[in-house]
Amino acid sequence: MNHLFDLSRTAPVAVLSPDPRREDGVPLIDPIRLYDQINPEAEVAVLTTHTAARNLRELMPDLAVWGGAVRIVRPGAAPDDPKHRHPLVKITPGRSDEALREIQHQLLGRTLVYSTTTPQPGNSRPPVPGDHSSHAPDDIEHLRTLLAAEKRTTSSLRQDVRRLSKALRAAEERAEIDTPTIYADPERQFCYELDQCWLRMIAEPDRPSQPLAPFTLGPDWLTSLHTIELVDRRKIVEVTVEVLTGLAAAIPGRQVHRMRARDERGGVPLVRADQAVAMRCHLKNQTSAAPRLMWWRLPDQSIELARVALHDDTHLR
Repeated sequence: MNHLFDLSRTAPVAVLSPDPRREDGVPLIDPIRLYDQINPEAEVAVLTTHTAARNLRELMPDLAVWGGAVRIVRPGAAPDDPKHRHPLVKITPGRSDEALREIQHQLLGRTLVYSTTTPQPGNSRPPVPGDHSSHAPDDIEHLRTLLAAEKRTTSSLRQDVRRLSKALRAAEERAEIDTPTIYADPERQFCYELDQCWLRMIAEPDRPSQPLAPFTLGPDWLTSLHTIELVDRRKIVEVTVEVLTGLAAAIPGRQVHRMRARDERGGVPLVRADQAVAMRCHLKNQTSAAPRLMWWRLPDQSIELARVALHDDTHLR
């Protein structure tokens, strides 16, 4: 975003929005092909998610680009510019060649000029061709060398575009996932994050059949979120959603199982005085002291989230 309004930018930028028919953020025209046609006189930027396109539309309605269209942002752009200064090229599915020509025209101003008058002969004589045959082999070899260098440069630039597009997509996904602090109260904040995560993870048609089970937070739950260092908070919230919806039991990597209390007989199921059964599952599997998420399953099938701890830390209350 900052680059679009950088006053030192001297080249126009073609901002591509994602295909509205697809969820993977792919635009209607190939950004690599467009880049090959306009580089180095212009630049290409890709909005890789529909959320990014919506955010741009909310922040700057006059510079918005959506529905697979392409916005041409000229140098010296400002957020309050009139929209006609930065033209919008609408893309019709299946007609990418026409769209590419129009974008190239808007970016570079390349047009065909037609004359309606008959040219008059001048006084100049046509040039007499000289004998340059002796230099032809050297010229051809030089052009081949230049062509090879250009191909290498193009290949490198394509790799850069793919790498940067992937990095941009990852950054936008992280921005969508990160949940801001809404409540000062830790319990209300955690419940808010849980609701938002459930809405992200569970598709709308599946939500009636996969609701969050009734739950409470045990006395050690919130404290344990700050003491465990091997797993970030976002991952803990995601696995909690899996536990509360019942999805964790169907995921082999979670290894949902009852906890056992150690005694001379080798271990018996851990059951609290109120008949709540102690359960736990894996948060990560790659370490010997893999973190676990632990909870109590009450007789009424509600859940009390107990704590997050390392594998050998089985203290519950």
